[in-house]
Amino acid sequence: MNIANLIALFRIAVLPIIAYLIYQETATALFWAIVLLILAIISDIVDGYVARKRNEVTKIGSFLDPFADKILALGLLFVFVLKGTFSAWIFSFFIFRDFIIAIFRWFASNENLQIAEKWHGQLMVYSKIAIVLGLLLGEFFVYQSWFNDNFLIFINLFTVLAILLALLFALLSIIYYGASYWRGLYRRKKVGKELEKEDLIILANRKARGYKDKYRRRLLEVFVKRRKATIHYLPNHQKNMFVGSNQKVKKVPHVMIAGGDGSFESALDYKPFHQKSLGFFPLGAGNAYYSYFYRGKRFEYLRSRFNFREINLDILEVEWEKGKKQTTFLTLGIDSEVARLSQERTQHGFSDYIRASTKALMRSKADYDFKCKINGKKLLLDNCSNLTLAKIPYYGYGIRSLLGEIKSDDGQVYGLAAINTHSIIFNKAARLWGLILSIFNLEKHPLLKLKGKRFEIRSDVPFPIQAGGEFLGYTEWVKVRVIRKQKVLVI
Repeated sequence: MNIANLIALFRIAVLPIIAYLIYQETATALFWAIVLLILAIISDIVDGYVARKRNEVTKIGSFLDPFADKILALGLLFVFVLKGTFSAWIFSFFIFRDFIIAIFRWFASNENLQIAEKWHGQLMVYSKIAIVLGLLLGEFFVYQSWFNDNFLIFINLFTVLAILLALLFALLSIIYYGASYWRGLYRRKKVGKELEKEDLIILANRKARGYKDKYRRRLLEVFVKRRKATIHYLPNHQKNMFVGSNQKVKKVPHVMIAGGDGSFESALDYKPFHQKSLGFFPLGAGNAYYSYFYRGKRFEYLRSRFNFREINLDILEVEWEKGKKQTTFLTLGIDSEVARLSQERTQHGFSDYIRASTKALMRSKADYDFKCKINGKKLLLDNCSNLTLAKIPYYGYGIRSLLGEIKSDDGQVYGLAAINTHSIIFNKAARLWGLILSIFNLEKHPLLKLKGKRFEIRSDVPFPIQAGGEFLGYTEWVKVRVIRKQKVLVI
């Protein structure tokens, strides 16, 4: 455990101690509460200075560090609210601010928009800590016989100024996140070439779980009618569902795959489709491709007429001990175990996923030491619970817009690793925390972003691997690169 971890843990650990001392309401207790708070402030300053001195800003650090100050400030303010010495309304506004910003970040993540954090967020935290310090000093000097009224006035003015600044920075951050979200929607670039009229054939997989749902089948019927498309149902008995489909689509440039993510992945491996424009209609449980092709929207696009846009999408080749596969996303580590444990599926995709995730958290290994080469440059990912490599940002909450703009055809592989620098026993908790950060589009530890044209990953211990939602088994090495470009239809 490095110094960054220890300092972050210290700032969190002093919270209950300071809270206890505040409730003692004695001069001695308040004195030590002030000392501990000042030590926490100094530790944060020292930590930042050391990180800059060692150029560690871009390296993986403690996942507790970005939140230690917030937890300390809000926790102590809540203590004063319970004592009746700090306004519950102001405290509620601070909580409301965090809630509103979480909503904006959630929407931004769903829309693949990136909102960078700005200076006012950190200054708001410092202002809250200043409020706590002012309240502590005010209570402490009440017990001193040597203080005068002018000194108490100064302390009160300091506290009021800190409150006003905290409210100002909180309001500024709400305005900033709201404006950034709406500006991002307004300025979103239309990619690719718009197709005013498409010659479309739909290949539907009746084995997909969504096909068993009457509402999905009705949507498919409406979609076929409004697109004036031809629909063919794929055979259920063949191992390769697309065998023989080349004759059906020979003269048609645009092919829509109606199925799950696995159906679309199979289409990527079918050579006669390599020169076609592939679209996707969601009939599966995961539907990472629906979120990507339709920009994270719900079914409104499927119920109405609209124009597709045609873009180029890089297709990845994943090579491992047992073969090769073309895909657009894969994971190594504990998320792959979830794919393995959810192979026996029911009609209830979400519950299957939750059940498999629970089993993976309880039983699966989550502490892999990956030896990576990215464009030939070595990188060690020690104590890594999961590594996602992808071209689409909507694989679960895999990479989203944490990596900035993900260009569909730049020849790059995008990656996101979940690395815990604390004790190994916190690995699975850190992975869960990483998922929450991805949901709210927060680029913080334990997440480490990666990018390169070629990835080579090795491990002394066999690790699980899944690609496109399919569990591929265990391997000691894997190679990933962009192998070709596929035309796809998006909104």
